Amino acid sequence: MSRTYDVAVARNRIYLDHAAMAPLSEAGRAAMLPLLDATYGNAGSPHLEGRAAKDALEDARSQAAKALQCRPRELVFTSGATEAATIALHGAARTMATVGRRRIVLSAVEYPSVLDTATFLGTQGFEVVTVPVDARGQVDPAEFLEAAGDDAAVAALMLANHETGTLMPVAEIAPQLRERRIPLLCDAALAPGRLPLDLRALGADMALLSGPKFGGPPGSGALFVRRGTRLTPLLQGGVQEEGLRPGTENVAACVGFAAALHEACRSQAARAANYAELLAIFLDGLAGLDGCVRVGPEDGLPGLATLELRDVEGEAVMINMDLEGIALATGSTCALGSSDPSPGLLAMGFSRRRASSTVRVSVGEGNDRDQMERAASTLCTIVLRLRSLAHR
Repeated sequence: MSRTYDVAVARNRIYLDHAAMAPLSEAGRAAMLPLLDATYGNAGSPHLEGRAAKDALEDARSQAAKALQCRPRELVFTSGATEAATIALHGAARTMATVGRRRIVLSAVEYPSVLDTATFLGTQGFEVVTVPVDARGQVDPAEFLEAAGDDAAVAALMLANHETGTLMPVAEIAPQLRERRIPLLCDAALAPGRLPLDLRALGADMALLSGPKFGGPPGSGALFVRRGTRLTPLLQGGVQEEGLRPGTENVAACVGFAAALHEACRSQAARAANYAELLAIFLDGLAGLDGCVRVGPEDGLPGLATLELRDVEGEAVMINMDLEGIALATGSTCALGSSDPSPGLLAMGFSRRRASSTVRVSVGEGNDRDQMERAASTLCTIVLRLRSLAHR
């Protein structure tokens, strides 16, 4: 066990970065343990051990499908949302290119796994069109549909933004894209446990899910592919997961993913109400802090907020909060270690300086009122101290 981990546990830390990685849920842990201790067969093998692994895998698929209101065969288990995004965008774009469609349309605030995959496809002969958003981070449905036209290869629009919590009009746009036979990919990674998630009603042709966002194990995720949606496989070498994700499945991770997903969806209303209340307590504690402004709408994803803290650097705030035993984020997780400000905030009209003065707070299971009050008080103290140092 590393010294860093020992310190993190010993200091009774407050974790407010659930949108990046949520703790493994008890339901996910309990479901995985039998697979880790006793079941070790390859799900593709015909012997007893293999059949047991296959049964566990397919039971997990059925459990996840029930939680998401889709068919089991419409779910492809992956290692996470990034892999799912790559499979979906490459697969749809390459399929539609065979009929002369080579334009990819997406919002300017998509998660890096979607934006970067689209950008790469732009180097492979595809046209990439990013639809702008307003100051709230919201895309205009009419503008998005106009960009798609009647001949886009694939479109991508997230359900809820990972920085501002802004909810996107996926259900409004999806039926019109289907009429034009344009497949729509939806990043729904942050929805389980926070938003009602019915993939049948949502209307997207594909959807991304990430286990660690809602209590599943790291390295787990899924890609929903609506029946009838054709994808050209990106990877070769096996027939697993409908041929879209070949290779031996991590059965334990899939089982943990499904169990955590089931629990998150089952308790969604109660979780969302609790997360919203906890965030409200935190924000109330910041009411007296001048120059603290919430970015994006107040009625967005429950339990998530990005704050602009004027005249301080978000990175400095994050480091000082960490030293006080409180974990929060700056920008998106995939940008960690980069000095560049968030592309999403820049797309919303922020200057580079303003974008660099933000932190993100995301609450989840395990947080309570006392933690939120302490975190707010500590944040106020740190911001005031950093401002005083800057003016010396």
